[in-house]
Amino acid sequence: MRKYFTPFLLLLFSCAANTQSAQKSIIGYYPGWRWYDRDKLVQPATIDYSKYNVLIYAFLNLEADGSIRLTDPWADKNLLLGPINRKLAPASYDTDWDLGNPAWHKPGKRFSDYAHQNKVRFLVSIGGWAHSVHFSAVAADPAKRARLAADCRRIVQLYNLDGIDIDWEYPGYPERVGGPDDKQNLTLLLSQIRNALDEQERQIGRELMLTAAFGASPKRMESIDWPQVKRLLDGVNLMAYAFYGHWDPVSNHNAPLFPTLNATQAGNSCSEAVQNLLDYGVPAAKINLGLAFYGRTQMTAGPAGLHVRSLSTPDTTTFSGTAATPQYYDIASKVNMGLYDYHWDDVAQAPYLTGKNGKPSFVSFDDEKSIALKAQFIKSRNLHGAVIWDITADYVETTPGSGKISGAPLATAVKRVFSGSYPAIPAVLATATVCVFPNPTSNGFLQIFTNAAERARTDLTVFNTNGEKIHAATYSEATHRLDMRALPAGPYMVQVRRGSDKPVLVRVMKK
Repeated sequence: MRKYFTPFLLLLFSCAANTQSAQKSIIGYYPGWRWYDRDKLVQPATIDYSKYNVLIYAFLNLEADGSIRLTDPWADKNLLLGPINRKLAPASYDTDWDLGNPAWHKPGKRFSDYAHQNKVRFLVSIGGWAHSVHFSAVAADPAKRARLAADCRRIVQLYNLDGIDIDWEYPGYPERVGGPDDKQNLTLLLSQIRNALDEQERQIGRELMLTAAFGASPKRMESIDWPQVKRLLDGVNLMAYAFYGHWDPVSNHNAPLFPTLNATQAGNSCSEAVQNLLDYGVPAAKINLGLAFYGRTQMTAGPAGLHVRSLSTPDTTTFSGTAATPQYYDIASKVNMGLYDYHWDDVAQAPYLTGKNGKPSFVSFDDEKSIALKAQFIKSRNLHGAVIWDITADYVETTPGSGKISGAPLATAVKRVFSGSYPAIPAVLATATVCVFPNPTSNGFLQIFTNAAERARTDLTVFNTNGEKIHAATYSEATHRLDMRALPAGPYMVQVRRGSDKPVLVRVMKK
């Protein structure tokens, strides 16, 4: 039987000779539809492979019968098999939905060829938001599961892959035809794919990876049988973004490292999501923290700001096309044009932008500073690495529209941290960080979250404005829910002491 995540696979997954240190991995998703952007600026021939250990092509579609189908025949075939040789291929080949025929492509120019020449592993992801509607039914049917597993083996050979990534968004999610049986059926699905890859490994003489992407909210995590799933996977790609967006009534961060002051739900931050996975027993060495190389825009009711009333709509005027999720290069360009003021939130450890001269445009995003901090967080928590959505957003042109790439600053920041050439772990990560939210609280409940590498006895004390102790509790979990409903409205002091650490005192307000 295959030993999952063997030292040999760990070496291949974590270390490329010309890239990162052996300790951490940088994994990047490449969406096939981004091939068209900026006159095909970011394509297999122009990618800086030294920034990554693993690249994942997104996405192929899961059909109702369990088979795999292309999502864009022209892009998928040209990228996964190399440029189409029009002298050999039939006239309809570039619009047919079949998986492709290598004989009708120019040899040596597959995406995987470029990756392997640079000692980078290459996977294909099945699913994604737009292609997940059939997962629940396929996972519930043994015959359909078998067909999917067989097709996974087929595309490994066809595209010369190093494994398969599954992006089911999301098991148990009713809005995507999910239900409670998905929890068990996901395990069956992954097990069948893993078995198929194991059999293929024995034939080709090398190990094949199986990874999967998962939602980062507590609700999404509840639908996964983690004790079984963690055994089957080589990597858990945690989609730690989209915690807040234009749909919310108040402006907030897309992917805060720590909980925001007005967090509407416990778990809506990168640090909490990682802690929840660890609490489920997922090994840190299998967790890849998702890094958003894109932002989110919101129009506000008045002058833009953090935690102000939103119109629950994106800024389609400043950002055309993908206004709801502008890519980093586009955001950086708008900043360079002088359209926004830059701010840093010391609570969430995240940047944000506000429109100049009172313009009601709010932008949440990650920059080099916050991405480097998340990379340092990954190191401090001994996670396997970072997973990027998506790498094309990071490629900045010398001047917009020039067609010349000047660099990939966000991936460079991650690489610098992982290679040890970045400053030491900052104080905000070196010691336990206490987060209290929402503050103020209108319903009388407060969440106390302590980010620390190890659990320890934590003593919590609540004082009134006269310094009198009115409540005390002791716990060892990272998260504690404090019930203040019986207390009168007004200010209080909450003291948190973890182990022998210096006590942290936070002023809170109960409405």
